[in-house]
Amino acid sequence: MTADEIVTVSHHVEWARQQLEKSNAFFGHGCENARDEAIWATLHVANLMDREFEDVLDDKLSSHSSSSLRELIRTRIETRQPLAYLLEQAWFAGRPFFVDQRAIVPRAHIGDLIQDGLEPWIEPDSLRLTLDLCTGSGCIAVALAFEYPEAVIHASDIDSKALEVARINVDRYGLSNQVKIIQSDLFCNLSEFEYDLIVCNPPYVDESEFNVLPQEYLHEPRHALISEEHGIGIVKKILAQSRQYLTAQGVLVVELGNSVSTLEQAFPSIPFLWLTSRSGESAVLLITAEELQDYAPIFAG
Repeated sequence: MTADEIVTVSHHVEWARQQLEKSNAFFGHGCENARDEAIWATLHVANLMDREFEDVLDDKLSSHSSSSLRELIRTRIETRQPLAYLLEQAWFAGRPFFVDQRAIVPRAHIGDLIQDGLEPWIEPDSLRLTLDLCTGSGCIAVALAFEYPEAVIHASDIDSKALEVARINVDRYGLSNQVKIIQSDLFCNLSEFEYDLIVCNPPYVDESEFNVLPQEYLHEPRHALISEEHGIGIVKKILAQSRQYLTAQGVLVVELGNSVSTLEQAFPSIPFLWLTSRSGESAVLLITAEELQDYAPIFAG
């Protein structure tokens, strides 16, 4: 496709897709393939993110938008930065969020489940106080606030830089009265609270696995991805400690990504419940306060 042939939105998307595929870029930070990322990049530079792609296929891009797309794709390929960082925007639970390299790019699994109301395990009217543990960019906390407007949400993280990003997102959505930002190493600064729901997307990547990940991951905060004990060290701490921070009817929801099998191997006697997101992946654990109490000796072991 020559430069003279690249005119419409669909032309630009096809050009960007071809460039991304030829570069062997990695997709997994908001998009799963080159075409989806090409659509995102094109609609963004053309200020068409509020439109459906199918409705603007034949719209012509301005020369400025066309040049911006070429520069964006060039930078994406040369630097291997996730597109979300280059745009300083990521989508989570149907909403845009500010993101930069102070926090990891939001992942979709928990966002899908929040949009579905975590039904039938959560009674919305019962939620008074909810915790987004390891909040990072704050996207889970914000999504919870919209889904459960009567609940107070605590967004905690050990990393003060990540919490700066979380604060930006909370303020952008006007939720500072509902969402409280707290710096805490897991539950260290949360001892006075009891939560009806704890949601967490913790570090769960084994260091040996991290060392062979695509370059795109190297732009994310290393400490927000890597955990000891083959990726489940932090998750094991959460399972051992969270019961004392949950109400009697409380629920813990934790994303494990590719460490699902590692956790199951570590606790073979526990029948974990894995929730399936819209992508079809079962990477999110749901466990009740009652179960955490029953299995406490095993988790403490």
